[in-house]
Amino acid sequence: MKSKIILFLLLSLITFAAKAQYPPYYFGLKAAPQISWMKPDTDGYTGNGSKIGFAWGFIAEFNFTENHSIGTGFNMLFNGGKLSFPTVVNDVSGTMNREYFLKYIEVPLSLKMRTNDINGTKYFGRIGLGTGFNIGSKKEDEFTSTAGDVTLTPKNNYDEVSFIREALIVGLGVEHEIAQGPKLGAELTFNNGFTNVLSENGVKATSNFFELSFSVIF
Repeated sequence: MKSKIILFLLLSLITFAAKAQYPPYYFGLKAAPQISWMKPDTDGYTGNGSKIGFAWGFIAEFNFTENHSIGTGFNMLFNGGKLSFPTVVNDVSGTMNREYFLKYIEVPLSLKMRTNDINGTKYFGRIGLGTGFNIGSKKEDEFTSTAGDVTLTPKNNYDEVSFIREALIVGLGVEHEIAQGPKLGAELTFNNGFTNVLSENGVKATSNFFELSFSVIF
């Protein structure tokens, strides 16, 4: 039912914009380096630093005024985070340092608000939601104890990562039109996850990232 309502609203906006004096829609591509981390909400678990990630995606923007549009498309996210927690391995107590490698297909839905044109350049803000679907995950463990450090074999762990990830998206950016042709854009975005990304019993953590995206919009 929710998907039908969203589709109806998008089609209504497209129909309305088609009658206006500005392009009803834009399409484009993006690439974005990221800095990601995980925030635990479980006793004994702590964040253990950030990691470098990357994303690429397809952009679709449906204009309902000259400077306002609904943004969607899809993003391929390659990121993760690091957690530390106490545990026991082979009857030895110590600390597990675990690095997660996560892969998602994210479908964003956002409101994009632009300034008026300034010599071919517009500045914009964005706010919205992103729904991610996990399509791959891996972990690498390093166990530390008084007996020394042990690096464990990397392991695929699809059963320990939640399938759905929901996030708040907030961004600021700039776009410049080249001689009434494509628009080149740059945007700094904070993607704040607010659902648990781990499916282990009793373990909760959210994933977050900053990204600096570069786009070409036609």
